[in-house]
Amino acid sequence: MILLRTKRIKIIGFSTILIFALVLLFLYLIYAKQTNAVLVNYSNMKQIAHNVYVEPEINESEKAGLINYVQTSTVKINALFGQKESTPVLIYAKSKKALENYADSDIGQTYYYPWNNYIVIGPSGYNENVIAHEFTHAELRKRLRNSSKVPIWFDEGLAAMVDGRFPDNEMIWNIQTNDGKESINFNLLDSHSAFQSNAKSHINYELACYEVSRWYGIVSTPGLLKLIDSLNKGGDFNDVYKGIESNLNNEANGKY
Repeated sequence: MILLRTKRIKIIGFSTILIFALVLLFLYLIYAKQTNAVLVNYSNMKQIAHNVYVEPEINESEKAGLINYVQTSTVKINALFGQKESTPVLIYAKSKKALENYADSDIGQTYYYPWNNYIVIGPSGYNENVIAHEFTHAELRKRLRNSSKVPIWFDEGLAAMVDGRFPDNEMIWNIQTNDGKESINFNLLDSHSAFQSNAKSHINYELACYEVSRWYGIVSTPGLLKLIDSLNKGGDFNDVYKGIESNLNNEANGKY
């Protein structure tokens, strides 16, 4: 009787371990690229600076270029937020094989986790613009207790403002709004799909970039930090966003 019970316990234990292993395997197959990014420190990728990884075959010139892009992007984040607080992991996947292991895009892709963010850039993202863009996303998420407190268009608009790839944003805004006579429905831009690669996404980036650039031009870094602080205290984005701008305009016009 005791032997049967012991055997049954062993079978249950083995079955539990097997099921757990199968679940882990299933999850890895679904989230393989994300998992590879998180475990990059245990891969054959080479760390060339703090939290910066490249393939072993990358030449010294490319390594130096990447480090320079990271440094100049960090300067931009410092200028925007006052001081960079986030420490995202940056992975440069140049080859087709590396891209297959880490990302779906040859430009840039970021995986967000509570403990850190993992940025993967491909050959088309090997530049200051893309890295600064992804660093902006990472910094905003680091500072926000709940990233869902900001609409997608603000997150993307802020990053677009920093990365410098949308110099025509004012012209596009004027075209889309008939020189300001019509309004933009930003509710339509509050989704990731609105900024995924398609014929409309570039216009959406331009519109988001224009609006955030306009707002930031009025409130600057103190206003941005106040927005983040207010959201972390439970404030509503629309109320806080408009309120900060309105208060500064009133101060400028001597209404206080």
